[in-house]
Amino acid sequence: MELEHLHGFNPHAKFPVLVILGPTASGKSRLAVQVAERVGGEILSVDALKVYRGMDVGTAKPTADELARVPHHGIDLVEPFERFSVSEFLDYAEPKLAEIVARRHVPVLDATAPYYLKALIYGLDRGPEPRPGYRDEMYARPLPEVYELLKRRDPASAARIGPNDRKRLVRALEIIEFGEKLPSEVEQWGEPRPGYRWIFTGIRWPRELLYARVRQRALQMFEQGWLDEVKRILNGKGFSETAGKAHGYRRLQQFLSNELTYEQCVEETVRDIKTFARKSMTFFKQFPRVNWLDVSSEEEIDRAARYLSHEIKDMLAQCGIQRPAVDMP
Repeated sequence: MELEHLHGFNPHAKFPVLVILGPTASGKSRLAVQVAERVGGEILSVDALKVYRGMDVGTAKPTADELARVPHHGIDLVEPFERFSVSEFLDYAEPKLAEIVARRHVPVLDATAPYYLKALIYGLDRGPEPRPGYRDEMYARPLPEVYELLKRRDPASAARIGPNDRKRLVRALEIIEFGEKLPSEVEQWGEPRPGYRWIFTGIRWPRELLYARVRQRALQMFEQGWLDEVKRILNGKGFSETAGKAHGYRRLQQFLSNELTYEQCVEETVRDIKTFARKSMTFFKQFPRVNWLDVSSEEEIDRAARYLSHEIKDMLAQCGIQRPAVDMP
């Protein structure tokens, strides 16, 4: 059903873009689907793992019902054995965002990857191209040594990244070695991408409840065939370095190579996802102008969806676009 009427469209009004951010298992997708369905939106996934085809269970991709209800983008872009980075994401997401707006549909960004989101909205000085030889050298060094090297050359970046994220540490050193700016200079916050009316909404749970949701989701993934998914990929062309180190996928590979028992695999996966949730929230809190929704139940997310939909319809009306009511509970 067509949800828009373009008569009276105001081309000078900034078109709304809803950004829903928060940690994994927080209910972002639930909120995104409900709002998009009500306002005539399309969901753009801002996720570093949902881009991989076949990595479905372990990345909590949209269900068949959700895909049928609302158009989704940013999913199943590359094979698991292929590399994918923020640069590739921007090459895809920037024109896709413009396409959605050109259709006079509301982009709803379902954001799990803070760095990808920041790059899309605030821009990214892409720095030098990847240097595989240099990366191999840095990956061969002990992690504490890599951290200390960055700490000497760009203390601000080292403090921001921390001592355990080898991927980002190596990229920072690569920028120093082959670029023209320090990483701390490259990644300064600027003004958001012009031409859009950005609406930032974050979902925030009490830590204990969020961690309980993380555990429940992880256990469901194991029950839904996560291990079979990993076996199928390994029996094909395998994982790229980035895909293979994703939380859960790395632990399942360790289980299959007898480095972990199944029980250890499950517990380490839960721990990894909790760590990822905590780190992503730390990053998300840096985003300015976020309206944080403090929730303790999914019913509160549903109420927020109704309120947000009403607000966005008002913004669309300012653009001269009317959306009919959508009959939803």
